[in-house]
Amino acid sequence: MVMFILVLFTSSYALWNCRKDEKSLLTSVYIYGLKDARGLSNVGGTFEYLLHENASDDLMVFYARAYSIRAGHLEDTFGLLQAYKNDERFQLMFSAMSNYHLFLQEVSFSNSTRMKSLIEKNLETLKELDNLMMEVTKYQNPDDLPQGLVEKIFQASEELEVQ
Repeated sequence: MVMFILVLFTSSYALWNCRKDEKSLLTSVYIYGLKDARGLSNVGGTFEYLLHENASDDLMVFYARAYSIRAGHLEDTFGLLQAYKNDERFQLMFSAMSNYHLFLQEVSFSNSTRMKSLIEKNLETLKELDNLMMEVTKYQNPDDLPQGLVEKIFQASEELEVQ
């Protein structure tokens, strides 16, 4: 009986330690992704400035592609969190970043007229996403992301128009 209790205690401790390591790893992945969230906190502001200054198409494409990469990284980050945690917030963030990534891809591969039209049509939504992404960076633990914030990000990403 003592041996059974000792084995049970040892295996319980090992399981607890694995879960602690998993949580630490997932938090690290999330924190690494926050640099992309920070990078996405000025997309609207940047495009507004570029449009105002009549920037070249090449410069606008450069920014659209750079931002697209960041959105893709965040899409991967939240996809990984969703796979391990099965949390609706991470699924919504994955979907939101997928929408954002696809929008920025569409911008970066459009001709000059269409690219500027897409940006102008979506400028207010992009600026709203700027603020929401800055808000995300305040949370250093993925479990602390508020459901309301995640829903706002998802809804804003759904408003991005590519027509």
